Amino acid sequence: MNTNILAVDISNLRVYDFLKKGETEQELLKRANDYKQESTESWDKNRKQYPCKEYEGYYRKALKLEYKVITWNEYQQLEKQKYIDESPLIETTKEKYNEMLDVLPPLKWCNVKGVEMFCMREMYTGTYTDQYAKHGDKYYSKMVDVSDKSTWINNYIEK
Repeated sequence: MNTNILAVDISNLRVYDFLKKGETEQELLKRANDYKQESTESWDKNRKQYPCKEYEGYYRKALKLEYKVITWNEYQQLEKQKYIDESPLIETTKEKYNEMLDVLPPLKWCNVKGVEMFCMREMYTGTYTDQYAKHGDKYYSKMVDVSDKSTWINNYIEK
């Protein structure tokens, strides 16, 4: 298996599979698209046999699957763009800040130039997690890369 080449659903940024030994990139893409076809047909059958919003939603999601063969580095760049770069800084409440602080022991709890911040211990994926911050009497949250301080909230708050 070649873990550097993978088929990814670009619409949801989900990995389908990696390139198998002796397989071409075109064969990997065909496998992914065959899966899309099977999945779409299965959800279509279910939604017709058992009409409900849930099956209709799964069917619509299956229709939107869009596979592309990319490298692991390209996948990581897309992941960073989706989860970090496109993640907005959200103003939140003191209550939410304190609630998240009390859920689990905080990770990377610190104060940088008057911005008190901590990261959630549970990762969304890889090293990406939610960070909460307090600056003056305002509270914020944003998804960050816990291992990359340039993504932390203190870099987004106007001082």
